[in-house]
Amino acid sequence: MNNQNDFKILIIDDNPAIHLDFQKILKIRESSVALNKLNHLVFGDNIEDDLKKSEFDEIDFPAFQIDCVSQGEEGVQYVQRALEQGAPYALAFVDIRMPPGLDGIETIKRLWALDEEIQIVICTAYSDYTWEKTVAELGLSDNLLILKKPFDSISVRQLACSLTKKWRLMQESKNREKILEKTVEERTVSLQKTLAVLEYQSTHDSLTKLPNRTWLVDRMRQEISRAQKHHSMFAVIFIDLDRFKLINDSFNHETGDILLKLIAERLTEATRNEDIIGRLSGDEFIFISVSAEIHKIEHVEHIAKRILDTINKSLHIGHQDIIISASLGISIYPQDGSTVEELLHNADLAMYRAKGLGGNQFQLYTSELQEKCIGRLEKESDLRRGLIENEFFLEYQPQYDSKNQKLIGVEALIRWQHPQKGLVLPTDFIPVAEETGLIVPIGEWVIQTACTQNKDWQDKGIQPFPISVNIATKQLIQPNFATMVKKILKTSKLEPKYLKVEVTENVIINTENVIESINELKKLGVSIVLDDFGMGNSGFNYLNKLPIDQLKIAQSFIKNINFNRSDEVILQAIIDIASNLHLDLIAEGVETPAQLEYLESHNCHKFQGFYFNKPMSAKRLEHYLKI
Repeated sequence: MNNQNDFKILIIDDNPAIHLDFQKILKIRESSVALNKLNHLVFGDNIEDDLKKSEFDEIDFPAFQIDCVSQGEEGVQYVQRALEQGAPYALAFVDIRMPPGLDGIETIKRLWALDEEIQIVICTAYSDYTWEKTVAELGLSDNLLILKKPFDSISVRQLACSLTKKWRLMQESKNREKILEKTVEERTVSLQKTLAVLEYQSTHDSLTKLPNRTWLVDRMRQEISRAQKHHSMFAVIFIDLDRFKLINDSFNHETGDILLKLIAERLTEATRNEDIIGRLSGDEFIFISVSAEIHKIEHVEHIAKRILDTINKSLHIGHQDIIISASLGISIYPQDGSTVEELLHNADLAMYRAKGLGGNQFQLYTSELQEKCIGRLEKESDLRRGLIENEFFLEYQPQYDSKNQKLIGVEALIRWQHPQKGLVLPTDFIPVAEETGLIVPIGEWVIQTACTQNKDWQDKGIQPFPISVNIATKQLIQPNFATMVKKILKTSKLEPKYLKVEVTENVIINTENVIESINELKKLGVSIVLDDFGMGNSGFNYLNKLPIDQLKIAQSFIKNINFNRSDEVILQAIIDIASNLHLDLIAEGVETPAQLEYLESHNCHKFQGFYFNKPMSAKRLEHYLKI
């Protein structure tokens, strides 16, 4: 069948003449005289006239493919074969009596058993099967009609047209239903995939692909329920990368993202099947260990050390080799908390304790940490208030040249006059200021105050000398740091050559932001001092890369003069390096005549320390200089 108007019709009748008549009627062909006589006997007197009357319908009349069989069993075989070939019959005309085989009723039962959609017309001239009996045997169906003999050609054609069209509509409806079902199925699958993606996105970090806070909190609740049921324990390890913000700001955010992904991969590789690793936020990760040996403290410590070793390996990103460490805080269920919030909070406190001790280590939660945390928050609040209330002030420690026997500069040192605690030294508040970022506004205040004071001394006729200020890491990486210094120099009217900025080796890491800031300061005419030289991990390679003017020998080397031969060797090496590179050199922390004598005998003649003067107020220094 080539188009939607083609239909297959099956004639099941034991009379071959009937086969021919059906073909002639349904194919609208001229009947021979001989056939007309037979038609007259079977269908009545008017068949020839009916054929002539209906010839005008030929144009729109459906094209039927007609197959004829003589027995019911054979008809069943035809229908089965047609189904297997994917070309089912739309309609079957079935004779009620077809001896010696199946009768029409049994044949129809078998046809419908194969194809319940085939339309059936029972052809009979007998009354042995009434309508009631037929319905009783076959059931009431709109796929069944009875055509009594004799019947005319128009009735046959009408039945054929109507029933095949009905069958076609049924097929189209069925196909539409299948298409709809397929569409619904496809959309359901698509929706399920979308929901799966959305669920994954809502529970996993987009950068590292690790479980996020939402997933971790839910999983921790599950672990708490499991632990309660089995009276077991589990450990929560809070991981925070050391100096990540510095690396992120110094390089760029893309480098920071790559670093986080690499760390996530390393942690995942180091995680056993029963362990859980996720990203809490920023540079914070959570490691949950449900090992049966968590009750052993040495097992928890072993896990923490394994995590530290995993993170500490060098990372190659772009053209940089970066070594990063982490601070770990550990809380254990149920002894350190019975809820997710308590466990995370206490692990966080322990992590901050590890970071406060220098990082690259782990700390277990103890109840004392809560008290220390409260103290830290109070100190942070005090710092903010102190900055607003102008509780900070500067003292100045002179620097001398023993060759010329004269003052060559001063270092500005910040102090805090707390209204309740009295005088607070930098060692007690600078770490908190750096951690909270308050060092940036505090540091700006120091530069402003020092420059203004130095210009004031000059205006009072005191011989000009440079003033040194210490610069913290977070200050130096500020994108507008050099611009801020330039503005202060302009407003204070202090010449740049009378300002020195002191930075430590640990501040100077090989990053574009830091190098750019130092170079910009140098272009302004500000001198660069490398403070605590010899104590950092950078080595001496930065001396060739950065515009350093002066090296300041770390106080620890001075303290060990005549006591530690190794430190004396390093001290001599530093003096030689400064001499060979034509760098100015000054020793800080000189407190005894023996230290002074040793340094002078080894070609170091610039000093700062208690041996000469303790830090003093601006007024006292002014008086001292006028003597």
